[in-house]
Amino acid sequence: MEVGVSTVTSKGQVTIPKEIRETLGVIEGDKLIFLVEGDRVVMRKVGSERLSDILSRRKPWDESGLDFQRRLREEWRRG
Repeated sequence: MEVGVSTVTSKGQVTIPKEIRETLGVIEGDKLIFLVEGDRVVMRKVGSERLSDILSRRKPWDESGLDFQRRLREEWRRG
């Protein structure tokens, strides 16, 4: 398993470490999908597989997107 560390900017942006970009074959202009699974985020390169197929395999959300954002912001504030 490869591990990379990135810092979130004030605009909420992160840089994917070079080694991980190379491993995944991610280049400028590629689309990525972020899936929340419990307390982790899984990032996948969107390729020939349709986005709707990827999302259809997801479990239903336990909370609304807005509630999730509020909870996440509160956790970030607490450090």
